Amino acid sequence: MDQIWLSNNRRQIVHNVYCPNINDAIAICEIELKQLDQEQSNYLEVPFEQYHEIHAHFNNSDIIKQGAFTYEQVRHILDAGNIHNLVIDERGCIDFKKEIIGMSTAISFAQSKWNGAERSTAVENAVLTGLTVIGEPFAEEIIEKQIDNLNIVDHIELDEGIASAVKKNGAKAVVKRMASTATKKAMYSSVIAKKAITLLNANVVTGAIVTGVMSSVDIVRAIKNQMSPAQLFKNISKTAASVAGSIIGLIVGGGIGLSIPNVSTTVISLIGGIIGLIIGSILTTTLVKKVLDLFIKDDAVKMLEIFNEELINLVEQYLLNEKELQLVLSDFNEMYNMQEEFRKMYATEDRVAYARTMIEKELNRIVRLRMYLQVPTNEELYEAIKRLV
Repeated sequence: MDQIWLSNNRRQIVHNVYCPNINDAIAICEIELKQLDQEQSNYLEVPFEQYHEIHAHFNNSDIIKQGAFTYEQVRHILDAGNIHNLVIDERGCIDFKKEIIGMSTAISFAQSKWNGAERSTAVENAVLTGLTVIGEPFAEEIIEKQIDNLNIVDHIELDEGIASAVKKNGAKAVVKRMASTATKKAMYSSVIAKKAITLLNANVVTGAIVTGVMSSVDIVRAIKNQMSPAQLFKNISKTAASVAGSIIGLIVGGGIGLSIPNVSTTVISLIGGIIGLIIGSILTTTLVKKVLDLFIKDDAVKMLEIFNEELINLVEQYLLNEKELQLVLSDFNEMYNMQEEFRKMYATEDRVAYARTMIEKELNRIVRLRMYLQVPTNEELYEAIKRLV
């Protein structure tokens, strides 16, 4: 069979525009569109939460694609420094320095890997995410890059119909046919159907296929189970309760002592105090509980609610998996004096900011423990497409 070669040297068609605000993103999109080759298809992937405004600005053009992750989610990953060549410029815009890969594709791969998936599974998740975000052109670009300047015969086995298509229409037909087949099979296969369960349960991100992602319900349940009033305050010091009981007893006992005749006031107070200590030990459980209950209901629980709400938001932003979340909760319960932290929080002017600073310090420490990753090569993405087909 004759050798057929594809030599087109197409450039990157998916461009990441992940900026901290919409105005900067729109400005960069406009620059990109002026500079890009108008003879080929180009797509600009923008953060999930910025998509609708940017899309509307460009008259709902199909060029603008909604990423599967928010800017903040990507920024936290960047700050942790766990992905090779993921960089940020002076404007706060994030992209890859050398690798040619869509942001959603790369982050889906990384999150799946950090959540325990094998590399091959993580790469498949990345491909499925890329197909969801960009569509068929995503597969086209990967396939064309892979077979560019290669003997096309090695790739005809993917689909028997491609052989006749090549003879009739040329090498470009191979790319189109393979991309179309991959996209259709990916979207309707049992593989995507099973993975869509994860997608539908995780309302934090849309369009991302990620192994081991936690849903908002899972996050709330885990946090409220371990960061509850009962959990936080069940270990109140017995010494503190005993001191409170002694004080109460001295006061009560002093009154009893005053009824003893022919005894000096000093002795009366001493005797009353001793008797009061005994009475205090009886009264302390009831009275101290009432005082603590009042504190829990009025102040501490309010601070706990603020803390938990901020923790839920940040766990979603940092894309923690279940193991990481449990480690965070364990650290707060074992390494922090949460009652004291809540007292400080109550005394501050901006309680949300206090909670956020405290939580981010812990989350930043946790995510820096993640393994350092190289994003998938084009060959790895191509092999994943072959497996899907």
